[in-house]
This record gives sequence, C-alpha cells and structure tokens, in this order.
Amino acid sequence: MPQHHPPKTPAETAAPTTRVDSAIRAITDYIHGEGLKVGDRLPSEAAFAESLGVSRTVVREAFKSLAAMRIIEMHAGRRARVGGFDASVMALSLTHALRTEQINAPQMWDARRAVEMRSVALAAMRRTDAEAAALLEQVAQMRDCVDDLARMTELDIAFHVAIADASRNPLFSVLVGSLSSAIRETNPMVWRHRRDNETRRDVVEAHAAIAQAIADGDPDAACAALAAHFDLAARALATAGFN
Repeated sequence: MPQHHPPKTPAETAAPTTRVDSAIRAITDYIHGEGLKVGDRLPSEAAFAESLGVSRTVVREAFKSLAAMRIIEMHAGRRARVGGFDASVMALSLTHALRTEQINAPQMWDARRAVEMRSVALAAMRRTDAEAAALLEQVAQMRDCVDDLARMTELDIAFHVAIADASRNPLFSVLVGSLSSAIRETNPMVWRHRRDNETRRDVVEAHAAIAQAIADGDPDAACAALAAHFDLAARALATAGFN
C-alpha cells in the first residue's frame, strides 16, 4: 500500500538561501515581538532551529548575516545579544558606492549639507557646556596639525559627528557618521590642492566659526557658518577635479 507522509512545511521545501532569509526575518520578528532591547540575550541557535523547523546551519548563517548588519552581536562562547544602532554598515555601503562610482563626492557632500544644516541648528540649541567645550578643543587640535593629513581627517570626522551627537537625535549621529566617512576618500586628493598654510588654516577657521556659534547657542549663526564651510569644501572639490 502507498505510504502517506505529512505535507512538508514551507521551511522544509524552501531553497537554502530562502530558508536563511526566512530565519533572518523570524529572528528579527522575535526581537521586536518580545520587546528586546540593546544588550538583551537571544535564545540559542538550537532553540531557534527547533522552533523554526530548520537546521542549526541555517540559523547559524542567519545569525552571521544579522551580526554583519549589526542587528545582533556575537562573541565566542556567549549567547548572541541585540546589537546597537551605529553608522558602520551604512558607511561601508556608501564608501563602496563612492569607490565604484555609483555616487560621486559632490553628491555625498550635497547629502551631508542637507543633513548637517539641521543637526548643527539643533546642536546650537541643545548642546551641553561640556559638548561646546569639546568642539572648541577639537578646533584647537586642528590648528596644531594642519600639516598632518591623517590626524586632520580624523578630527574633521569626529567634529561633525560630535555636532550630530549634540543634536540629541540619534539618527543624525548615524547619518552624519556614515556620510562623513567619505572624508577619508576625498581628503587626500583635496588636501594636495591646499598647498599653503593660509589655505589650510581657512579650513580650520571655518570649523572654529561653527564651534563658536554652537557654543554661543546661536542656531542661525551656526547654520551660516556651516554653509560657508560647505561652500569652501565645494570649491576645493571642484579644484581637485570632483565634478
């Protein structure tokens, strides 16, 4: 007599890649459905495999994908935990797009300008005294290293991220952090065209004006100073051949 078998579940009949994708969705749904917060532990791979009706290999691949996206954090010998929101994944994607000419430097700077005009205004209204002092200190450090491209680049990125942090909107911190990563790509080429100290110090003083306006709690002056900074940067990009 013919044997009758129970119908296979969608998870059992799906292609391997689809099973991993389904597991990813199920794990993220679990995180949201259970109201888990950053740092909370997830069930084990074995527990997810059993509840989803898939192999541990499928769950392991799903965990790896989620970890790459920073949705979860994985450490050897410890349970996976819910990850925090940061700029690294978006920054990597944007840098890839820039290097493969899917977007160009002026487009990145246009996006930065749009985002940072709002973040700088909020920073001027919401910054703490400590944050204002830290921005002024970063400018002082810039003045001391105008001939050190690597140091200037990192200070430049940190300066703009600090402004975004002071806006008290975590999304601005992520957006500015990811967009500012392009500075590492463009600065070496742009800086070669800023050969004299006066031109290089103009860049520092543009940052100084922004920092001072934020310290003064003046959002209008902060926006005007940032606009002047981006105008200066746009001219430098054009001189360096970025069109």
